[in-house]
Amino acid sequence: MSPKKRKRRRAHQPDTTPTQAPQANTEHTGTTQHTPGERISRTPVVLTDPPDRRITALWVGLALLWALGTPLALANLLFVFMDLQGAAPNAQSPTAPPPESVDAIGDALVWVLVLALVVPAASAVTALVLRRKIAAIGFTTALVVAAVPLLWVMPPAQLWDALLTHLLGP
Repeated sequence: MSPKKRKRRRAHQPDTTPTQAPQANTEHTGTTQHTPGERISRTPVVLTDPPDRRITALWVGLALLWALGTPLALANLLFVFMDLQGAAPNAQSPTAPPPESVDAIGDALVWVLVLALVVPAASAVTALVLRRKIAAIGFTTALVVAAVPLLWVMPPAQLWDALLTHLLGP
């Protein structure tokens, strides 16, 4: 090896001769000094794996189903009810709406209840089972945001009677 390369290698190599660290400084500061000859323990850092993308896609899909489905189901209920009001003056008996209109309103009400209440409730339970705390909090909040106005407009007893009438008949 050429003398230049030997000098260069020697300059980059750490000094391996053991030296004594001054003991007076370590007693006062409480820390030990690192000598060049000691090896520092290097433990690898363990990184956690990112969450499964399928679970994230599930939460996004359920959140979109709730966020987009609830207003669309409410709009459907409104349009069906407006059609019923528009058809009432043309009917022979204005007090009794046609049975297919009542079925359409019942179907629209079922869709509102499924999308506004069942989807966030089932999503919150799924998040709790899968131990996803943030998702459970989010879907529980979505359930409260949807249920409070719905149950304020139509009390649970009336809602239950309307569902039983629709599902079981008059």
